[in-house]
Amino acid sequence: MSYTPANEPVRNAPAVGDYELIDVDPYFTRVISYFRPSDYGAWGISTASFPLALYIWERLEPAAGPYKQPAKIPGGTLRAATLLGFFGGFYLAYIRSSKRFLGWSENEREVKKDRYEIKKLLSQGKLPYHEDESSLDDRLKDVANRNSQYSHLGLALLPWFNLAYHPYHGVDLNKYYVNRPGEEEWNLQLKPLDEIKAKYAKNN
Repeated sequence: MSYTPANEPVRNAPAVGDYELIDVDPYFTRVISYFRPSDYGAWGISTASFPLALYIWERLEPAAGPYKQPAKIPGGTLRAATLLGFFGGFYLAYIRSSKRFLGWSENEREVKKDRYEIKKLLSQGKLPYHEDESSLDDRLKDVANRNSQYSHLGLALLPWFNLAYHPYHGVDLNKYYVNRPGEEEWNLQLKPLDEIKAKYAKNN
């Protein structure tokens, strides 16, 4: 099913943040590519903290009972704890990165990176969110976005990520056609947005 201007889905305004909005529903790999060193640090600390917590707990309160010699923690238990810490740390890093996309935390670095990436794609005459690469029709792209938007808020209950290319990202692409200080140095000549959309509409 293809949407026309007469039946395009209605979208609510994105949740307001204290910083600039980058993307309300970034693609899974894009969120990861925007991880900061501090996100990787939080991921690593979480991975190590689970088995370390088990080790310390056994020393403070031995499984054999009070005043008993602490037992050696089985390798399987340590591996399971490490795995839990690994995934928990990944979720934490993913949430931190997602919040910066939404402008819910400081994101100056990410805004600059996003503007360069999007402007480069527009200068190449490409759709910036790769929706032309999706095999989904317009209706399923709409459904995919509604399922994955803000899903990072519930990762502890249900791991769910945006794995669909779609055009619903909550930003006006025309903002990329206005140069900000320093962007002239990128030397990017953006193709007209209507021309890009018309080209891919024709291809479809």
